[in-house]
Amino acid sequence: MPAVPLPIAALAAASHVAPRLVAPFFRRLMLNPRRHVRPPPVLALPPADERIDLGDGLVAWRWGRTGRAVPTVLLVHGFEGNRAQFGAVIDALLARGFAVVALDVPAHGESAGRELTAVKFIAAIERTLQRLGPMHAVIGHSMGGAMSLFSIAHQGGAHHGGAGRVVLVSAPSGLQRELRRFAGAVGLSERGTAAFIASVENRVGRPAADFDVRHIADKVDLPILLIHDQNDRQVPIAEAARVAHALPTAELMVTRGLGHNRLLADKAVVTAIVDFVARSGHDGKGLDLVGVGDLAA
Repeated sequence: MPAVPLPIAALAAASHVAPRLVAPFFRRLMLNPRRHVRPPPVLALPPADERIDLGDGLVAWRWGRTGRAVPTVLLVHGFEGNRAQFGAVIDALLARGFAVVALDVPAHGESAGRELTAVKFIAAIERTLQRLGPMHAVIGHSMGGAMSLFSIAHQGGAHHGGAGRVVLVSAPSGLQRELRRFAGAVGLSERGTAAFIASVENRVGRPAADFDVRHIADKVDLPILLIHDQNDRQVPIAEAARVAHALPTAELMVTRGLGHNRLLADKAVVTAIVDFVARSGHDGKGLDLVGVGDLAA
């Protein structure tokens, strides 16, 4: 992990003696994305066929034909991510006859806003599903995957404007452990961590523990493909194992050496994603899958 910048390290040290004083700074650091960040892979995108205004400053982009008979796939990037990360996935989906919609989540891309909370994230995906759904599938990366799963659970699947199947790439199983990982990465003390999480929860208006896959497991009954790398340093592979344990319809594909972001540009991963999206029913045939128990080996 890169060294923590000096001002952040100094504030983290201050969390030992004044945790409530420094907590708002780290809350803003967690919830206010930097628009200029371009995480890899930044791939070439085919020109979009349509820019879609979803209201309240929310923007999405469409590629491919429109019409009731054309299956559409929704793409949702993560925090400080962008639609260009899905370039290889978009090309592959278009080649298989799908239409594609990529959402600029709030405070990213051309969508309005400066802050992105879990509530705003979920509301944006729900608005997209309500306006443009039902979707044949949703593909989410990182926190975009986790929040997509919550949105689909709330929508009630494809028959209620949601989606028929889901692909979660490098996705966490919930929010609370992500907050603790962030606190550990910047060097917050235990008191500072507690104050930081409380500050985030006050801003969001709900406990972080509410955003855990276990709370929606009984509302999700659709095919799910989890793809995670063994060496993911941002979201440990144990998070994928937790999702797989909670959701009996989930299949888990484990990669090696691709980290958190590079999966989206890997040819084998892109092929697995599109093959899964193109299937019908709950058939898991044809994927290089690894059982959850194998992760401990």
